[in-house]
Amino acid sequence: MIKASRVRTFLLGISFFISALAHAEPLYWSATKGDKELIILGSVHVGNASLYPLPSFILQYLKQSDGLIVETDTRKDHGIRYPSTTITSEELLSKKQQQKLKTIARQLEIAPDHLLQSPPWATAMTIQAKQFKQLGYSSEYGIDNNLMIQATLSDKPVIGLESLQFQIDLITQLPNGGIELLASGLEEWDDGEDITHCLIKSWKAGDIENLQQLSEESEINHVISERFVFQRNHDWADKLDGDQLIQGKGRYLVVVGTLHLAGERNLLSLLERKGFAIHQRSKSTPAGCEF
Repeated sequence: MIKASRVRTFLLGISFFISALAHAEPLYWSATKGDKELIILGSVHVGNASLYPLPSFILQYLKQSDGLIVETDTRKDHGIRYPSTTITSEELLSKKQQQKLKTIARQLEIAPDHLLQSPPWATAMTIQAKQFKQLGYSSEYGIDNNLMIQATLSDKPVIGLESLQFQIDLITQLPNGGIELLASGLEEWDDGEDITHCLIKSWKAGDIENLQQLSEESEINHVISERFVFQRNHDWADKLDGDQLIQGKGRYLVVVGTLHLAGERNLLSLLERKGFAIHQRSKSTPAGCEF
């Protein structure tokens, strides 16, 4: 069994798989409270053409909704600031880890010196993005990106739960430049391809058990999990329940990373505690792979 990669946290007999996916769909739920109705869809931020078309219910709901709510509107990047490099990957990695990084750099056709002289958080993101590209996945096919385009074409407002600067600060301000994120990625690099493919298959099948397992195994440590997942889930639940984003009544499509909808203190359970009635509207199908 493949141990789930903790880094791919902000990520089938054959005949059974083929027949099952014909009826499979990604996970989505309704969340209602008073005059407020949300359809909450679990997203993957990178993908390929096989993720489409999206369920007709989702596309129709968006057209009839009052707007689309996403983690952040990545198109609003004016004035974004990145910190200057004060500590490099080379300074914090052991000799063994540096050698592993050089091996990965050769596989990805990246200059090793560029990775070694970058801060750990940037190195971790660079090698992950490059691996996704080699596997045939890109943010162009990410669910959030696609639905933002659909919303704009339908003249629906796109509302971000967070600013892009907030998300950048979240990762660039990790302790010790994010070395733990990078070290974990190096340690589990060899499983990355299988894990990524299984994640995409699990998303397409709406395999809630697989995604629950990945959520439970994807924690790096308490501090990072608290920062990247739990605190954000609580903040999003407060915003969706209050009047900050939604004034009074309304019908909105909410799209957040699937792993925010599974595991401990997930967004759905937090909304339920606030009085929302939660119902799964999609059908779950086993993906036929495991983490």
